[in-house]
Amino acid sequence: MADHFRYYCETYRELAELIGEAAVIKIWRNYSGLTITFPRQLYSRDYIREYIRNNAGVLKPAEIARNVGLTERRVRQIIHEQTSGHESKGAEND
Repeated sequence: MADHFRYYCETYRELAELIGEAAVIKIWRNYSGLTITFPRQLYSRDYIREYIRNNAGVLKPAEIARNVGLTERRVRQIIHEQTSGHESKGAEND
């Protein structure tokens, strides 16, 4: 840990250790005073469905699930929807 990080409050100190001081300063300048909640899902639903469509015949469902942060069961459901022509764009779990 950089010695001067000890002067930061805990949240900024943890971020500085994780992503570096320059990035923390940018975050602080742009978002200080706001409460930010990060979604658990990193990728958009559209991207996930595209990724599954492009990789269903290449990777195992378990590998796809790990790569996009879904359960294997949900990946299999989406593959089934895509192959049966019943793809639902607004699914809640992906």
